[in-house]
Amino acid sequence: MAPLDGLTILDFTRAVAGPFCTMRLGDLGARVIKIEEPARGDETRAWGPPFVGDESAYFLSMNRNKESVAVDLKSTEGLRLVRAIAAKADVLVENFRPGVMDRLGLGYAALAESNPRLVYASVSGFGQTGPDAAKPGYDMIVQAMSGSMHVSAGPDYGPVKIAFPVSDIVASLFTSNAILAALLERARTGRGRSIEVSLLEAMLCAQSNLAGSILLAGKDPPPVGNAQGNIVPYQLFRCRDASIVCGALNEPMWARFCQALERTEWVADPRFRTNPDRTRNRAELIGLIDAVLELRDAAVWLGLLEQHGIPCGPVLSLRQALELEQVAARGAIVEMESEKLGKIRMIGNPMRIEGCEPVYRAPAPLGADTDRVTKEFL
Repeated sequence: MAPLDGLTILDFTRAVAGPFCTMRLGDLGARVIKIEEPARGDETRAWGPPFVGDESAYFLSMNRNKESVAVDLKSTEGLRLVRAIAAKADVLVENFRPGVMDRLGLGYAALAESNPRLVYASVSGFGQTGPDAAKPGYDMIVQAMSGSMHVSAGPDYGPVKIAFPVSDIVASLFTSNAILAALLERARTGRGRSIEVSLLEAMLCAQSNLAGSILLAGKDPPPVGNAQGNIVPYQLFRCRDASIVCGALNEPMWARFCQALERTEWVADPRFRTNPDRTRNRAELIGLIDAVLELRDAAVWLGLLEQHGIPCGPVLSLRQALELEQVAARGAIVEMESEKLGKIRMIGNPMRIEGCEPVYRAPAPLGADTDRVTKEFL
């Protein structure tokens, strides 16, 4: 049995933060009933190209292990169906703007009357309260407002967006953690809870080490780009033919780093003796390291650094990353069968639980399970 076998998740989410959360729960064996608009479904079904058949790759990557039920939430019959499912569900997850579920009569207080065991999770851009609660909270907006784009800027370029929807993903992981904690508590008390997570607070929490510079020391961390503000050296470097990343995260490692670069005199240099020394003299040291690394190709340096136990790696494209031997050895890419699309490949669940294989079912076409679920619950 999978860890969440027997649990039913009623999924009112779309876009990324909610669907990524419920997909993780589905991977662990929960039954996920996804409620979608009859006409267009989850908006990410149209986020393409690329498309696989008539489904966007974006939607497919966020919505495996889910049944699709097309419901008009403005209709009496639609509301009757979702209330019937909610009365028997273990978890409800929604990411409408704050207030929408209450206006539909589907808020926590209303549903908990008939199902006090319900764990009810709400994901939003800025939270259920506060002056910005009603604002739409999509990932790029939150990346900008959370400070992450600013602090990721480099000396030669301005604010930088992280390529994947990081605020959505971080918020989804916090949400799934909270749901599992509430389910554990419910096993003791017999009652569910209302949970809420905002993308903004999730991103601030994810930047705790950077925020600590301000909150604990009163110092605003400068934009660091491809470097790390508290550790030197630990960043991207350009070799003769390509870039690599490497670093020395403690003093013994710094000594080995100097040995690998055949610059052992740096170890005793008072400018570079300790990490605080190196941080104060960052520009001077990085210039010296750059000059050495530019003398040889990346593969040569990676070999030398690995021999000396220095954390390092090449800068790969995503395609190259997916083709790594390590990825294949770990079975990180999984294949599943779709009645509509045939064989499709996706990134697997990184959680490895001994004696339990994750569940992998292809995403359902829009409304594929509507009739069956309606007969089951009404």
